[in-house]
Amino acid sequence: MIYKGKDGVFALYREHYNTAELHLENIPRREWGLNVFSPDLKGWQRNMVFKDEGELRERLTSNRPPAGLFAGTATYLDPNEIDKKRRDLIGFDFVIDLDEDDADYENRVEFIDAMREKTKALVDRFLVDLGFPLESMQIDFSGKKGFHLTFETEAFRDMDVSSRRQIVDYIMGNKLDRSSLLPSDNLTKYGWSSQMMHFISKLVENPSKENIEKYFAKKYVKKLGSLFSDPDVIARLKTGSLKDFDKKVLISGMMKEHNATIKNVFDRKPTVDSNRLFRIPGSLHPKSGLPCVRLTRYHLDSTELIVDQIMEVAGEDEVTIELSEDVEIDFPTKKVIPAGQHKMKRYEALVALTTECKKKW
Repeated sequence: MIYKGKDGVFALYREHYNTAELHLENIPRREWGLNVFSPDLKGWQRNMVFKDEGELRERLTSNRPPAGLFAGTATYLDPNEIDKKRRDLIGFDFVIDLDEDDADYENRVEFIDAMREKTKALVDRFLVDLGFPLESMQIDFSGKKGFHLTFETEAFRDMDVSSRRQIVDYIMGNKLDRSSLLPSDNLTKYGWSSQMMHFISKLVENPSKENIEKYFAKKYVKKLGSLFSDPDVIARLKTGSLKDFDKKVLISGMMKEHNATIKNVFDRKPTVDSNRLFRIPGSLHPKSGLPCVRLTRYHLDSTELIVDQIMEVAGEDEVTIELSEDVEIDFPTKKVIPAGQHKMKRYEALVALTTECKKKW
C-alpha cells in the first residue's frame, strides 16, 4: 500500500488506533473530546461520553479518524449532563502541565532534551521536597510541546482548588520574600532556600563563562567564574558555607535560573481547573504526527530513552508514502524529504505526511 495525501494520513491514523495501547482511566466517568481535522485544527467535539474502550476505539478507527483524542481531568457521577454543574463532580486529577514554544530549537529531539531536563528539575527540586508520591506519578510527553505530570491518588484528586493554588504559587515562587532566603552565610536543605543548593551545583558542574552569564550581569561573570573554579571555595561550599559570595547576587541569579527552567514553562491553569482536557497517551498529535507517550521517572534521565519510546509507540515497521511536494521534518532529525515515493519507518511516515497535509486540513 502507498500512503498519499489526506487519505494516506487517515489510513495511518486508523491503523495506529487499531493496535495502539491507549492509557485510559475511568472511561464512563469522564468527559471526552475529539479534535477533528479542520482548518487550523479548530474543529472540536466536546461533552462526549463513551461507555467503554470498545466504543471509543470504534470511533477512533472510523473512516475519518479524529485528529486528537482528549479526556477531562475530572470524573463525574453523571458525565452525560450537558450542564457541568449538574454532573456531580467526584474529583479531578492533580495535573502539572509544562509547556514551551518549540520554535527556538533545531529539531524535535533537541526540544525534548531541553523539556526533559526542565521536567526533571521540577520533580527533583520541588515535588520530592513537597512529599509528592512519585511512585504514583504518571509522566506523559504530549507528542509536540508539553510534558504532563499526573497524580491520580485519592488525596490529590480530592484536593480543593485553594490548596492546589498554594502549591502552584510555591513552586512558581509567586510572592516570594527574597529577604527571607539565606538568613545566614550557610546553605540550608529546607524550603525555598534549598533551591540555592541545586543552583550552585549547576554552576560548579559547569563554571564556564557561557553558563554563568546566562544568570548574572556581566560585571559579576569573571569573578564568579573564578570562584566556582577554585578548589578551596568549592570545599567550603561542600560544608555549606557561602562566605565567599554576595548572597544578593546569588539569589538574583538563582531566581533568573528558576524562571527559565521552571516558572516560564509551568502552566498553572490546568492544575486548578476541573474543566481541562488532556491528550490521551497513545494517541497521535496532528501538528507533529508523533504519539503522546507514557513515560516513567527513569525516562527523565535519558532523552534517548524517550525518543526510543516515541518510535516504538508510533511504529518501526517500514511503509511506503508518496509526497506531492518537498517536506521538511524535524524528527528524529531535521531534514528535507523530496517529493515522490519513499520507503521509511512508520514513525517517520507519520511525521512526513502529517507535515505535508496539516497546512490544508
